[in-house]
Amino acid sequence: MTSSDAWQGPEPLPNPLDVARLGEIYSRTAAFYDSIVAEHQARAKLEALRRLARRPGERFLEVGVGTAWAFQRVIAATGPRGVYGIDVALGMLEVARRRLSQTVYEERTETHPEPAGPEPGRRVAGAPALLLADARHLPFPDASFDCLLNTYTFEVLATPDIPPVLDECLRVLRPGGRLAVVNLTEGEGDDAAMIDDWKRRYAEDPEFFGGARPLQLQPMLEARGFVRVTRTYVGPEWPSEVLLAFHPV
Repeated sequence: MTSSDAWQGPEPLPNPLDVARLGEIYSRTAAFYDSIVAEHQARAKLEALRRLARRPGERFLEVGVGTAWAFQRVIAATGPRGVYGIDVALGMLEVARRRLSQTVYEERTETHPEPAGPEPGRRVAGAPALLLADARHLPFPDASFDCLLNTYTFEVLATPDIPPVLDECLRVLRPGGRLAVVNLTEGEGDDAAMIDDWKRRYAEDPEFFGGARPLQLQPMLEARGFVRVTRTYVGPEWPSEVLLAFHPV
């Protein structure tokens, strides 16, 4: 490993789960995932959406769209034009599609080309695209998007897979584009005990936790080329970091 590829900042606990296994785990849990975690994760996700501040018409990608909890809110606030989501878990995409199935979309009026990529099924005119894809190899050209969102996804990736996904996020962002990230993180103050217990139990059975362990990702974002990286802590019941980072101009 070269110095440029070395982990920067506090290294997370090891995760033995590869991407294929993560797809299986999160497909299996998709139907009840929100009933377990959505309420606990809501504050940090809403803070990420506030900081990302997507504007209508901006090209938007959610990397790890999951059940579309945040994705649906982006569409409701700023419209479906230019909105894309990817996930490696087919079960999550099925839940996301059901969540969005009753939404009526305006006809797409964009004049610039759509990013290319695999898209199972027929797309309704003007509807956002949900794609089955691996974030280590995003199926979009360089500089395709104005803004990206990633919530509670980096924390489940095996440590060696995190830098390639960060590189892909940087690649598909336009110069000056922005990325908002949410991760489970080390607890602060009274919140530390919850995370200490999480890490102890995770070490015994990483698969039970779906690979999710606390991260402190700001140094890695900076090491992979993002600039103006800021971090906000959100607690207490689900200690989380909300990061905002920019592609260099």
